[in-house]
Amino acid sequence: MLLDNVALGRYVEKDSLMHNLDPRGKLLGLFVLAGFAFSINSIFDVFLMTLYTFTLMLVSKLPIRYYLKSLKSIWFIVVFAFVIQLFNSMGEVVFEFGFLKITDQGLFNASIITFRILFAIMLSSVLTLTTSPTSLAHAMEDVLRWFFVPKSFAHELSMVMTIAIRFIPVMASEADRIIKAQMSRGAKFDDRKLSGKIKGVVSIIIPLLVSALRRAEELSIAMEARGYSGYEGRTRFKTFNWKFKDSLFTASFVSLGVIVIFI
Repeated sequence: MLLDNVALGRYVEKDSLMHNLDPRGKLLGLFVLAGFAFSINSIFDVFLMTLYTFTLMLVSKLPIRYYLKSLKSIWFIVVFAFVIQLFNSMGEVVFEFGFLKITDQGLFNASIITFRILFAIMLSSVLTLTTSPTSLAHAMEDVLRWFFVPKSFAHELSMVMTIAIRFIPVMASEADRIIKAQMSRGAKFDDRKLSGKIKGVVSIIIPLLVSALRRAEELSIAMEARGYSGYEGRTRFKTFNWKFKDSLFTASFVSLGVIVIFI
């Protein structure tokens, strides 16, 4: 199933340290760490980020397959970024085939950019897999308010972002259902001709777009029927409590960022 290859936007309930952390600290920390990932420029930075990322994955108590699934849908981007950086003319040539030259500097840059993308994806997966959509929305709203963003705008932005993330696995499931339905009607998605491939993609995109619009309308009607009117008058069933373990987590990612950027 297509849904089995989608990890982003899926929440897996578990009793672990990562699940029990304050969502505000996780959101801010993992977002900052994803930014730090694009600042690594040495093997030492890669080692530190790898150790820290795997530690977060282990304390989440989730099987590694959940994190590997998040790579299946973007493997082409990772490979493309690696190839683009690989053929760098600077540095000492380590392999040459015709007009193609691979240098030591190109190989190093390709490896670094690949690790940057992988770290950003893994950290994003840690956040979405260990934080429920509702908690993520409330955390995003609070974090935005920390930076003096107006309350109404912070609430609306967090709501939109959370709905978008939550709809990723829903639309993946819908796409899988449409593919099976089209195949039962004789559609061929393995056609080697370009025209056949285009027809196959169109037969999926159009029904998927119609389904997305229908679900959006149903969601808006449901929110209106429940009296949703934006930020005004809303309360929360659950409140966040900042604990000592959240302070330790904050100190850990701040320390890691300082080391990656300045050392």
